[in-house]
Amino acid sequence: MTFSDVELVYALLAGVMSVALTVVGAYFEKDKKRGTRTLVWAALFLAVAFGVSENALWNQGYNLFTAVLSFNFPLVAFFGVWFAFLAWLFETRGERRTWIVLLIALVAMTLIAMNCMNCLSF
Repeated sequence: MTFSDVELVYALLAGVMSVALTVVGAYFEKDKKRGTRTLVWAALFLAVAFGVSENALWNQGYNLFTAVLSFNFPLVAFFGVWFAFLAWLFETRGERRTWIVLLIALVAMTLIAMNCMNCLSF
């Protein structure tokens, strides 16, 4: 098993955790404040899953950003639908500020990663 395979397994685990937290925070948590916190954690786990996937692909020689930014429809739809769903969940809870902060963080990290792929490596 190569290092990239291990990274992809961790990305899968983070993605599953994100889906589980999204379901719990959106549908099963009765307390609005705790539900919002759970959804923020779900968004962070989703970001980790995407980031680790991108890093694993980068280590294998693929640049995920060129694939997405060349408007490869399935990838653009995948990322767009996920973010739209999270924005909708926060919007239905009256938490517009939260998803806008997440959007700003997403744009900032994407710009950093696109301009310096090795800057995010440790």
